[in-house]
Amino acid sequence: MAFQRARNDEQRQIRINQITTAMIELMEDLPFDKITMKKLGEKLSFTRNNLYQYVKSKNEVILLIIQQDFIEWANTLQDNLQSLEAPTLDDFCKAWVQTAVKYPRILHWFPLLGELIEKDVTLEKLIPFKKSYFEILEKVKKDIVKALPKLDSTQAERLVYFHLRVLPHLFHLYNESSVQREAIKQAGYPGPQGTFENQAEIEVQIYVNGLYNTNLRK
Repeated sequence: MAFQRARNDEQRQIRINQITTAMIELMEDLPFDKITMKKLGEKLSFTRNNLYQYVKSKNEVILLIIQQDFIEWANTLQDNLQSLEAPTLDDFCKAWVQTAVKYPRILHWFPLLGELIEKDVTLEKLIPFKKSYFEILEKVKKDIVKALPKLDSTQAERLVYFHLRVLPHLFHLYNESSVQREAIKQAGYPGPQGTFENQAEIEVQIYVNGLYNTNLRK
């Protein structure tokens, strides 16, 4: 695509969408460490200077992708929970995990945000990401409490943190490379059993039951 300077906010958002789409396509073909701003610019037919008008690093692109995925995840979760009538804990956990697997980039990238991604982005990009994150968090907390009224807002927030900080480790366990799987096999460990979805439902249920029995206001 030939580069044309964005002259208003709508055109700028179109350029941003083009950049994130190109990054997603590159990640389907290349390991992230092999992707460079030069490769991204070439895919877009942008010069480096043109690309840098919108993003200063590939980690800024990842931040934008995660932000959009997080918004879509929250909207899908809301729809899935609202479709349940008087949900049991089993119903809730199933809907939660079914939503989670639709957005694997969240499970893959979120644990890396604090240590890697956010340290390589500009304040200009990080502020709107944080603002969006906390707005979505408040929305999801309300959806959780509505579906599971035995939980309060503080407990609901802990469940979101569990989703973003703990479930990704289980997700990676079920998405290891062939080298990792072979290493586990030769180490004498049987490796993960069943499917990620089944195990994740169990883990979410265990965590929610723990929240039911934990006073976070002490």
